[in-house]
Amino acid sequence: MANIVVSVLLLVVVIGLTAGFIIYGLKNGASGIKIMLYGIGIILLGGIIAVDPDSYLGGFEYLIVLVGLLISLLGLKKKD
Repeated sequence: MANIVVSVLLLVVVIGLTAGFIIYGLKNGASGIKIMLYGIGIILLGGIIAVDPDSYLGGFEYLIVLVGLLISLLGLKKKD
C-alpha cells in the first residue's frame, strides 16, 4: 500500500514539473518542435511503463501517455 502511495505522489510531482516546464516554455518562446518532442518522449515513457509487466501504477501509466499527447498537441498548435 505504501508503494502505491509513493508512486502516485511521485507521479503527481512529475506531472506538476512537466506542466511548469510547458508553461515556462510557452511564455519564453520555446519552439513548437521542442515542445512536441518533449511530449513524444513522455508518450514513450508512459508506453514503456504500460507494457512492462513488473510495473503497475493502477492506470496512471495511461494518464502519462495522455499528458504526453496533450503536450504534443500544444506544441503543434504553437506558431513558430
